Amino acid sequence: MQSNEQTVATLPRDARLEGRTAVVTGSSSGIGEAIARVLASSGAEVVVHGRDAARTEAVVAAIRADGGTAHAVTADLGASPDAVRDFAREATAALGGRVDVLVNNAGVYPAGPTAATSDAELEAVWALNIRAPHVLVGALAPAMAERGSGAIVTVGS
Repeated sequence: MQSNEQTVATLPRDARLEGRTAVVTGSSSGIGEAIARVLASSGAEVVVHGRDAARTEAVVAAIRADGGTAHAVTADLGASPDAVRDFAREATAALGGRVDVLVNNAGVYPAGPTAATSDAELEAVWALNIRAPHVLVGALAPAMAERGSGAIVTVGS
């Protein structure tokens, strides 16, 4: 079985991303981490997002060790819409005022039957999986449209 490092090393790079900037939510581990690392190895400057500062910084350190450019911005995207907008502003500032790519990857997925899902669990799913991407698109897409370029990818399962 391959390690995560070996798997990431085999993912394709895209030279069209050279000089671009990207925000990847939920990128302190898993699929989001792989996305952030491939974007960075393709030449994009990346904001790595997570709720846990140590895990987020570890991904940034790995990207930098591989020669990429990355910044850690921690936030709870399941918090209020204003907190999500604050994250968008902080991520944009970390990237020098421009976001070319937004990858909405953060999400929660309660396990178990629907009847056993509590109202609080459903509220967390709604806040993080639906409201946060909506707020982020609202905060970041207008500048992309004004420039005439940008990409927004929303990951779901």
